[in-house]
Amino acid sequence: MTANHGGFTANLMASRFGWNLVAFATLSLFAAAAAHSATVDERAAAAGLVTSTDPACTSLTAFYWEIGDGVSLKASGQGGSGGSLKTINATTTIPVASATKWVFASMAVEQMQGQVTDVMAKALTMSAGYVNFNACSTAATVESCLSEPGAAGGTNGDYTPNYDGYFFYNSGHMQALGNAMGYSDDDTSDLTAATKLLPNTKRGLTWVNPQLAGGLGVSVNGYTQFLRNLINGSYTYMNPALGTHTVCTHTNGDDCPTAYYSPINNGRPGGVNNISDERWHYSLGHWVEDDPTLGDGAFSSPGKFGFYPWVDASKQWYGVLARYDVANVYNTDPQKQPYYASVQCGRKMRAAWMDPTGQGLVSKALKAQAKKS
Repeated sequence: MTANHGGFTANLMASRFGWNLVAFATLSLFAAAAAHSATVDERAAAAGLVTSTDPACTSLTAFYWEIGDGVSLKASGQGGSGGSLKTINATTTIPVASATKWVFASMAVEQMQGQVTDVMAKALTMSAGYVNFNACSTAATVESCLSEPGAAGGTNGDYTPNYDGYFFYNSGHMQALGNAMGYSDDDTSDLTAATKLLPNTKRGLTWVNPQLAGGLGVSVNGYTQFLRNLINGSYTYMNPALGTHTVCTHTNGDDCPTAYYSPINNGRPGGVNNISDERWHYSLGHWVEDDPTLGDGAFSSPGKFGFYPWVDASKQWYGVLARYDVANVYNTDPQKQPYYASVQCGRKMRAAWMDPTGQGLVSKALKAQAKKS
């Protein structure tokens, strides 16, 4: 490996204070777009039924869920049981690990006013060759973290040319990018202040570690505001960038020769297909769940401890399944890893919300409510 964490081009040094702070778009447009055959009450009943009856959800540790549009929360509830946090609600503060990636990517895209260079796109799609990242100490800055010990010897900022252009899920890509974009001297306080420069993003997103791809601790309602901003136009440049610059990530088979490691498929880099054979793509700091068989095209960024935020393919609805499952992070069964388990529940809830009548879930939910009364 070669130490080369300063190798990004200088034109990424756009002013961090020159973001276009465009006011909210007319939110009545979202209300009009939300007019579908199913009512919000029907959607909520269907999603709630999934949380209380589907094994993919009832098997989880305690969680809070929320679904809304670009204006506000539309439905919420709780599910699961036990775990590190036995009660989670909208104001609970938890670390979100890889869900941080979506936030940092949004900061970067807004900073560059949507001008995503090839260098930047590579870093935000984890294809830039920085694959040796391990962790940042809490006292580090963005730059000093790159000099800390790497996963396979060397440092976090080592550049490996053989992996340049290959999808390799690793935090090093974004750490090196952030260093080149002017965040080099930033510690957690500086990063928190920088995040608040995003339009309508003033609360609940706090950096507890300077790891740009995993260092956020959030209040759940702070992150859901971030998701609303993604779909209501507050983020002028990130909204149209959702699902763009995608790279294939399927590591099993010959359909994607440029993918080396994906946590959707493999429990470890270079490992066997021990999680799933789904064929997702990766966009700018977020996944596109577009498997030809199981996918619905939603955008998401699941985190290590089970935090699962999403925006549907039409950019009309957002959702979050928030939980903090420490016990299963190192489960020997990779399919029980918290991030993957949360996806299984969360996307079933999303399907119920999107099409409650088509699945017959509304009538089942109403019958269940009638029995309780």
